Amino acid sequence: MLILLFAAFLVLMVMGIPIFFAMAMSSLIALLFQGELSLMIIPQRMFAMIDSFSLLAIPFFVLAGVFMETGGISARLVSFAGALVGHFRAGLCHVTVVSAMIFAGVSGSATADTSAIGAIVIPAMIKAGYKKGFVAALLASAGAIGPIIPPSLIMIVYGSMTGVSIAAMFLGGFIPGVIIGLGLMIVCYLWRSQTLMARDRRATLREAARRFVDAFWALISPVIILGGIVFGVFTPTEAGVVAAVYALLVGLFIYGEIRVKDIPDMLVRGAITATIVMSIIAAAGVFGWLLASEQMPAIVAQWMNGVTDSPALKMLLIQLFLLVLGCFVEGLAAAIILIPVLHPLALQMGLDPVHFAVVVCINIIVGGVTPPVGVLLYVSSSIAKTTLEDTSRYVLPFLVVLVGVIVATAYIPSLVTFLLRLVLR
Repeated sequence: MLILLFAAFLVLMVMGIPIFFAMAMSSLIALLFQGELSLMIIPQRMFAMIDSFSLLAIPFFVLAGVFMETGGISARLVSFAGALVGHFRAGLCHVTVVSAMIFAGVSGSATADTSAIGAIVIPAMIKAGYKKGFVAALLASAGAIGPIIPPSLIMIVYGSMTGVSIAAMFLGGFIPGVIIGLGLMIVCYLWRSQTLMARDRRATLREAARRFVDAFWALISPVIILGGIVFGVFTPTEAGVVAAVYALLVGLFIYGEIRVKDIPDMLVRGAITATIVMSIIAAAGVFGWLLASEQMPAIVAQWMNGVTDSPALKMLLIQLFLLVLGCFVEGLAAAIILIPVLHPLALQMGLDPVHFAVVVCINIIVGGVTPPVGVLLYVSSSIAKTTLEDTSRYVLPFLVVLVGVIVATAYIPSLVTFLLRLVLR
């Protein structure tokens, strides 16, 4: 049944069927062919997959991103980032990356990060003469930081499926996320282009202070959210509620950019996005259950043990597999399908479950920046009004940074465990 399941899934993907329907239909085809299991398994497993307290965080963090974009928080973060790094060579590029790093501490979503920041910086960068493809490639790469620097929706999914501490994964993703941001800024600084030589004037101390005060309520939101999770004030799910309510109150009463009559429309937008995400999770739950029922984890473990006894080589094989898969399968779906397979394998290899979880999450997230299916490339290209082909021409140097951080994180566990030892242990 495994061969039929994967064959049907690949055929449907090649036909351009949306990922939700591709997973659901391939699962249905496999069950019909197998003939012994009731088709009632599909709705049962879909409901069981999303019937999780931890996953309740997803719609709330999505809604928080909508409130932040509409309520002026993202605009003030970009303005403050401009005061910090806008005067360097390739200043607008650095503003994009720093803004994404700060916004990542609130949204937890690569798509939300890319959309919120892109709507502000892309028009400014294109007006300054930057190539549309370059701008879209940079934004997609910076948007990948969103689920790496905590909070992270994909880490919430991983923790809800395996029992690995979500707070520990959040702390473990912080240093790799910062390194990715610095790496992207270095690439921009070294890029050979006259356009990238452009920089803004250096903000005066008074102007920088004014922008800091203006962005203060936006800047402390990551501190509230992450501090509350790490120190046990509230759970990641409750943190999503806190983030949404905080963003709404700031937008309504402090910045005054959200009007009461706008709230229903924002709720609808948030609900639509959250429904898309939760639908993918539900369909992937059926697909993943079929893999588990067919002993896929044991088959993969047996194959790897036959190839090599070295944990380092096994880790390399896993990373290569995830990178290739990311070129064709949307990240969240890949996570739901593979986590039940990879987590037991990591335990069998004797790896630190938190370290392994962070490495897998980063790898899956980077898939959003890899053609031809990279979701973040589609989002950024849409905002920049350019084609995926044009964006793909510029993305390679940024991918080198992302893959380099994956490798470093995989083989230098202290990049993940340092903050864990400092805060939790």
